Amino acid sequence: MKAASRTFIAAIAAREIRAVDKVWAHATYATFIGPLSTTIVVGWDCVRKAWDMRFGQFDRVTISLAESHVRTNGKVAWAVGMEKVELLRKDGKTLSFDAFVTNVFEEHDGRWLMVSHQATPIFRAAE
Repeated sequence: MKAASRTFIAAIAAREIRAVDKVWAHATYATFIGPLSTTIVVGWDCVRKAWDMRFGQFDRVTISLAESHVRTNGKVAWAVGMEKVELLRKDGKTLSFDAFVTNVFEEHDGRWLMVSHQATPIFRAAE
């Protein structure tokens, strides 16, 4: 399961939609809520389009896990943690932030595949 998480991050960093195809379950119940999302994306076809659109917005995507807590229960697993995200926009400006992340996986034919991804930026209150 941890390998599936690493493969997912590598697919995003590569900004390669075919790599994303390999790590997601192509299910009608797949969901995506990215850190820049304004809606919940439901269904593999829509999730794929959302990733493809995101890849077109940035010249570079860097994600590193700062913290991860993984739990497996039968054919379902989830990883909850914190990520450090850096996005290089097409205009050359960089967007950097930390995010809480929850990834849900299902085991399909011996492989762990993503069925849900949610990343929420962490906004720190001024003291």
